[in-house]
Amino acid sequence: MKLHTLGPTGTDSQRAAMHFITTQKIVLHDSFEEIFLHLDDYVGDQLIVPVAFKSNRLPELNWADINYSEWQRLAIVTTFALPLLTLSLVENTKFKRNVAIIHAATEGLLLRYLREQGLDNAWGPSVVFSPSKPVALAGFINDQNRFTIVSEEQFLKLPESEDPKYQVRQSLQPQMVWVVYQIK
Repeated sequence: MKLHTLGPTGTDSQRAAMHFITTQKIVLHDSFEEIFLHLDDYVGDQLIVPVAFKSNRLPELNWADINYSEWQRLAIVTTFALPLLTLSLVENTKFKRNVAIIHAATEGLLLRYLREQGLDNAWGPSVVFSPSKPVALAGFINDQNRFTIVSEEQFLKLPESEDPKYQVRQSLQPQMVWVVYQIK
């Protein structure tokens, strides 16, 4: 049996799958949408997803809607709590693009920060969604965007974390509830 979740290697979803795994083989996907839109291809397998799932492409696609609409194809096997890796809200003080690139599930954290800083106006950043925090981090560095929210551990592994233009503005340690489904 396979256990499907969000990749790439290093995501909180992969870590949750490693925490849960018994005999399953973990299969990492580029997005949860890839899994949800192809459930028929994974009948008999399992899926692990955080209740904070929010699509980066389809605004109406989130964990609550999937849980309700796919009740005939997804059976809850178990749930468990596992904290996310510490998140860092990072600002590039010498940004080239006034853009915040984030995983859609972290939008509320970003919007709260922007409100607190008075940046939730025309001079604040545009928000662009990424399918995962590792992909957001790559886009943040490559495109020289203004903000991101990423796993602190992954950010600190990069040489850019030593560059003073990258300032960690907040460290966040939210809890997460994970749901393991059997795909029918």
